[in-house]
Amino acid sequence: MTEILILAIFCVTLLTSLVAGVPLLYALLFGLILFAGYGVRCAGLRETAKMCWNGVKTARGVLLLFVLLGLLTSLWRASGTIPTIVSYAVELIHPTSFILLTFLLNSAMSLLTGTALGTAGTMGVICATVGRTLGVDDAWMGGAILAGVYFGNRISPISSMALLAANVTKTDIYQNVRGMLKTTWLPFLLSCGIYFWAGLDGDSYCGEISIYDRVEIYIEAFAQEFSLSHWALIPAVVIIVLSVLRVRTSLVLLWSSLSAFVLALVIENKGVMELLQSLVFGYKTSIPYLEGIINGGGLVSMVNVFAIVVIAGCFGGIFKGTQMLLPLQSLVAKLSKRTNPFVATLAAAVVTSCVVCNQTLTIILTNQMTENLNGSDDVGKNLQALNIYDTAVTVIALVPWSVATAIVLNASQAPNKAVLCACFLYLLPLCRIIFKKKKT
Repeated sequence: MTEILILAIFCVTLLTSLVAGVPLLYALLFGLILFAGYGVRCAGLRETAKMCWNGVKTARGVLLLFVLLGLLTSLWRASGTIPTIVSYAVELIHPTSFILLTFLLNSAMSLLTGTALGTAGTMGVICATVGRTLGVDDAWMGGAILAGVYFGNRISPISSMALLAANVTKTDIYQNVRGMLKTTWLPFLLSCGIYFWAGLDGDSYCGEISIYDRVEIYIEAFAQEFSLSHWALIPAVVIIVLSVLRVRTSLVLLWSSLSAFVLALVIENKGVMELLQSLVFGYKTSIPYLEGIINGGGLVSMVNVFAIVVIAGCFGGIFKGTQMLLPLQSLVAKLSKRTNPFVATLAAAVVTSCVVCNQTLTIILTNQMTENLNGSDDVGKNLQALNIYDTAVTVIALVPWSVATAIVLNASQAPNKAVLCACFLYLLPLCRIIFKKKKT
């Protein structure tokens, strides 16, 4: 009973901080005090500290990757990699296929970079701006962006959330990607079909001249600061080639960052001190018009998520050491027996994401409650990882008041009802459930 009360207090604190606009980190710190107090009561101060440390240790590999991702996202901007990709991509836009292309471009960008928020702040902003010029419905536009940015956030081998899921389930990221491909192709194709249908009235939008005028403004602005040469694509090629060769992710990020650093020096004529400053504080453009599109990256951009992962690791350690989630685990286990492990995992992820409002915590806590549903052997671990990828990693994006959703919708200036148009995020678990029923 005490465990449920503490969890309820934590949930109320999270919701209150969300309504009041208080940073999530403060609510998480309060939760850490609550859970640590419970741990001290059950096992003592020393054991509680040990639980927290054990929890943080399980995420140390991901923490290192967050540092490398901060460096990478900054250098990709400074080297002109992101501006070049965006400049090439926006020229493909056509009114009739705009919603579909928005989904595809954001999917490709997030797959390449592994970041949902980074994609929303670059390709998402571009597509949203052009979409408004065309008069595209904000809900469909925002839904296509939301689905696209979390497509790559789930399946990219350099995604921090994909790596976190692999870390907590103790599985190999590349094997997970192969498994996800089997559950991804059908909902992806269905989503493409829906977005194509939704854009069939594209001829009623503004004329094509306005499209190319708007695109030309962005390309010209990029050209003022970057060379937009083919050389700028090298860091992206490095990512793709090394990922295909299954090189360790940390080395993939490191080599791509080094190639981007050299390009920024040689091709973009950036100074060493300027680049070092960008590595810490993020890249900052000299053109005000592009600030909302290209600024970002750097170690500072990872401080918040770094702290959240550390605190979430402490939560996980305390939950595991004190078996605090045992009452909830029992309910999930009962649901699993009545249905199947995937449905139980989906239910746990939905409840957790609605309460926690954070992708990292949703992944960790959902795994905590469902980790024994598929067995402890390698096959069971791989199936558990796939279930987490198809639920906890993406379902959080369907919660309008979650951080994962709010930031993307805010970047694209889309309404909350855009969540209803994020087709891929609904079809992914739905196809799993239908497929499972047919199989059984």
